[in-house]
Amino acid sequence: MTGSAVTRTDPSASASASVAASATAPSRGGPSPGRPAGPAGPAGPAGPAGPAGEPSWVDEVGLTGGAGLLARLVRLNMLVSAALDGLVEPFGLTVADYLVLGTIRHAPGGRGAPSRLCRVLGRTSGGMTLTLDRLAAAGLLRRAPDPTDRRRVIVELTDAGDALSRRVNDRLHEWENALSLPADLRAGLHDTVDTLIDAVTPDRPR
Repeated sequence: MTGSAVTRTDPSASASASVAASATAPSRGGPSPGRPAGPAGPAGPAGPAGPAGEPSWVDEVGLTGGAGLLARLVRLNMLVSAALDGLVEPFGLTVADYLVLGTIRHAPGGRGAPSRLCRVLGRTSGGMTLTLDRLAAAGLLRRAPDPTDRRRVIVELTDAGDALSRRVNDRLHEWENALSLPADLRAGLHDTVDTLIDAVTPDRPR
């Protein structure tokens, strides 16, 4: 992309992506940085089984007693984060940048308050201000007075920001659709991941 590239200077990008992105594993057509993607999905080629029938990565990372659910989630998060970074980087964005653009695009009326962005994406107000400043300087969004309360400020996408957000979104869907996952397994994964999200969401009534 030219003209609206954003400098990758936000140290919170990876953390924000881990919290907010609901992504899946790298596709065969889009290897993550530093690791060739294989037909077996997020862990690459399955390779020989590890201890007691565990995947080979369990032994590679030194989990001699086997891997539990948390270890698997951490492993998946590492691979997904690296893959998403590689997918959005050619567009001159970080994952955190894209999430801000996408959240604004899907907000009612295509605009939203910075406080809402912080709440939805799990960001601090200081980090969000830096991201919004950078995206505004790149011509991807603009600040404007809230039409219902002019004491407040809202943010909305420019035409360039809307177009870029849609292009990145299309690329992410291409990546997801290329995964070697049967349709019935995908449907089951949606329910399972939703249950996990509910279980780890802070302050959720139990």
